[in-house]
Amino acid sequence: MDRSLVFLSVTASYSHTNLAAWILRAYAERAGAPRVLRGWRWHEAEMSQNDSLHTALIRLVRLRPAVLATTVYLFNRAFLLSLLSRFKALCPRCRIVAGGPEFLGDNREFFRQFPFVDAVIRGEGEQAFVQWLQLMDQPEQQADIPGFCGLVAGRYVDNGMAAGVERLDDIPSPYPKHMDGFRKPFVLLETSRGCANQCAFCTSAGVPVRTVSADRIRRDLRLISAHGVPEVRLVDRTFNDRPVRCLPLIRMFRDKFKGLRFHLEIDPARMTPAVLDELAAVVPGRFHLEVGVQSLNPAVLRALRRQGTARRLLKGTAQLCALRNLEVHVDLIAGLPGATLGDVFHDLKILIPLNPGEIQVEVLKLLPGTRLARERDHWQMVAAPQPPYEVLQTSTMRAEEMDAARKLSNLVDWFFNVAELRRVILLATKIMPRFWEDLVMTCERIQESPFAPSLENRFRLLDAFFRGRNAGSDRDLLLRHALHYAWLKHGFSAQHGICRASPWKGPIPESAVLVEGEAAVRPARVFRADLDRSYLFAYARARPAAAVYQLEA
Repeated sequence: MDRSLVFLSVTASYSHTNLAAWILRAYAERAGAPRVLRGWRWHEAEMSQNDSLHTALIRLVRLRPAVLATTVYLFNRAFLLSLLSRFKALCPRCRIVAGGPEFLGDNREFFRQFPFVDAVIRGEGEQAFVQWLQLMDQPEQQADIPGFCGLVAGRYVDNGMAAGVERLDDIPSPYPKHMDGFRKPFVLLETSRGCANQCAFCTSAGVPVRTVSADRIRRDLRLISAHGVPEVRLVDRTFNDRPVRCLPLIRMFRDKFKGLRFHLEIDPARMTPAVLDELAAVVPGRFHLEVGVQSLNPAVLRALRRQGTARRLLKGTAQLCALRNLEVHVDLIAGLPGATLGDVFHDLKILIPLNPGEIQVEVLKLLPGTRLARERDHWQMVAAPQPPYEVLQTSTMRAEEMDAARKLSNLVDWFFNVAELRRVILLATKIMPRFWEDLVMTCERIQESPFAPSLENRFRLLDAFFRGRNAGSDRDLLLRHALHYAWLKHGFSAQHGICRASPWKGPIPESAVLVEGEAAVRPARVFRADLDRSYLFAYARARPAAAVYQLEA
C-alpha cells in the first residue's frame, strides 16, 4: 500500500505559515506513535491563495499522494475547493481529509456540495487525525472517531467535537524540522489554547484553556532566534488571560530574546498594574499588541457574554495607548447584537483621542460553530452564505447602515491609520462632532473603487471636504491650515498643491524658531507658507521636510 501523505497549506500570502500543518505532523510522528503510522512518507506542499490554480494542481498531481490533508479557513476556502475538486478528478483514489475553522458548524450541506472530500475533522485535530489515518481503510469504524464528519456507506455521520490534547507539551515541538532554510518575516507560536471569555462571535469561546510550559516556550524561542527569524506572532486568543502566567512570559520575551519582535493579543479589560509595569519596560518597537475592544456599549457586551465592563475595556485600552513604547492596534466590530451604527461612530470617537497606532473597524462575520451563528434568527441577522460570512443586516442596523460601517472601515484605514494625516484627523475628530459621519457621506462615491486613493489624493479629498463645510469659519480655517502644514511638511508639491507656498531666497533668519526637525541640516530648497502663522519648510534632497521654522509675526 502506498504510504505517502501530503499536507496542503494554502496561506493568505507567502509571508504566512500554516502552523496547524506543522503541529499535526509533529503529533503524528511523535515518539511512541502507533506502529501503523510508521513508514509514512510526509510531504508539505505550501502555496498562496494568489497562486495559479493550474500550476498548484500539477504540483499536487506530481506528488501522487495516497492521502491529502488540508486546513480550510474562510480566506482560502474558495481556492482550496476549486483545487481539490480538480485534483480528485485526476487522482480519484487519493483520500482527502480536511479540518480547520470552516468545519466547526454543521457539515452536512458541505458533503452534499463537495463529495470529493472523504472526511472532515471538527475541532482540534491531533488525536482525531491520527485515529483517522489508522482507520482510513475501515470506514465503518471511522464513525466512532470523536470529531469525525463524513459519508459512511452513503450515510452522513457527525460524531461531534474532536477530543483536545490536555497537555500541550505532549505535542512535540514542530520547529526543529522547519527552521532550517526558513526565510519568512515572522513565525507563529502557540503558547496556549482556548479562551475563558465567552464572546458569542468567537470560535474559541468557552474552549478549556491549556498552556505550554515556560521551559518549552523558551526552547522554541531559542531555536527560532538562532535561525534569524525577526518576529514571533502568538496565536493565543488572550495572552493576558492569567497575569500569574503572562508576567513571566513578558519578562522572558523582553529580557531573554532581545532580537525578537512579539505580536500579542490582549484583552484590555484584564489589564493589571503589574502587567502594565512590565510592558512599560519594553524597548520601543518590540511589542505589537492587538487590543480587542469590539464595543463599548454595555448592553452589547452583555449580549455577547463578554467578561469585563465597558469601563474596564476603555480604561485598559487607554493605559496601553499611553505607553508610547508599544505599538497598539485596537479592534472594533460593527454589526454586533443590539448595536447601532451610532454606537460604532460613538466608540470610534472615544478611541481616536487615545491615539493608538491603528484602529480597525471590521464588519461582524458569522463564523461557523459560533453562538451568534446559531442565534442569528434571534438577533434577526442576515449574513452572506459564503466566506467571509459578513453580516448584511441586523435588527438594529439596516443594510444601508451596515454598508456605511463598511465604508467607515475603509476611511479609518485611509485617513487615521496613516502617520502623515494623524494630527489632522485627531484635530478634526476633536472639533467637528460629526466629522466621521459627514466624511462617510462625502466620500461615498470614491469608495466604489477597489483601490485606495493615493496618499496625495487623500490630502486633496480632505482639503475639498474642509472647504465644503462652512467655508471661512475659524474651525474650518484651523483644519485647512493643519492639513496644509502636513502637506508641506511631508514634501508634497509646494507650488502645485492644495496650498500656496513661495520659494524662500537666502538663509534662514536667525529669529526664526525651529518647530520640527534639525536646524543643522543644510537645506537644498526652502518654501514659505502663510498658514495660521508664517512658516519656512526646509528640504534636503528628499521628503519630508528636514526642518520647519516659524517666522516672527
